[in-house]
Amino acid sequence: MNQILSTHELEKTLKEFKLAGMVKTLDLRLKQAQEDNLGYSEFLALMLEDELNSRSDNRKSRLYHQAHLPFEKGIEDFDFAFQPSIKKQEVLELATCHFLAKSTNILLIGQPGTGKTHLSVSLGLKALSYGKTVLFSSVWEMIQKLHESRADFSYQKKIEEYLKVDLLILDELGYRSMAEKTVEDFFEIVSRRYEKGSIIITTNRSLSEWDKVFIDRTLTTAIVDRLMHHSTIIEIKGESYRFKKKD
Repeated sequence: MNQILSTHELEKTLKEFKLAGMVKTLDLRLKQAQEDNLGYSEFLALMLEDELNSRSDNRKSRLYHQAHLPFEKGIEDFDFAFQPSIKKQEVLELATCHFLAKSTNILLIGQPGTGKTHLSVSLGLKALSYGKTVLFSSVWEMIQKLHESRADFSYQKKIEEYLKVDLLILDELGYRSMAEKTVEDFFEIVSRRYEKGSIIITTNRSLSEWDKVFIDRTLTTAIVDRLMHHSTIIEIKGESYRFKKKD
């Protein structure tokens, strides 16, 4: 004899099978099935669609949380008119995220306040919208975490966090010079992501000045070579947005 389950029992069973999306809409779909005289296959199709949508939304939320973006500003919020040195069409092309498939790097060079971080975050948001994994970090936050991981012997595990994502965004390169061990950590990330995963770097230093950041000329050359081999460079020569807001 077939057993007819109550709504409560159905919810309990769905929870046991971890079908949270179905649980959320069960009451609504049961009412809809009754009012619209839905067949079993139609009802099941709607419930499955609810589950798929729920899982997709949950994944997007999880990816965004794990990205650690400092704020949420899209390309549509960027004032290209204020920064005419930037080719808008070039940025819009990057926003398709085709560069990720080729493991192309992006270097955003400009003085403080010119919109480098905004552009990097905007591209990160686009990557997330395509279901890609993203991690944002200031250069020194990453270096500090790698330094601390040596003390508790979790260095390789921490390195993997910066290697496994589709897009790594490193903000504020150049504000401080790096000691020898620090440069080695930075080189480790760059070399192991080389031709395997894209990096976006924002910096206030032109490439010709990077030897003042990394100190070690040999490693400076090695880092620049790997970053430049597949890269897009956007140099922003405009004024600071912060001064604009003061006017």
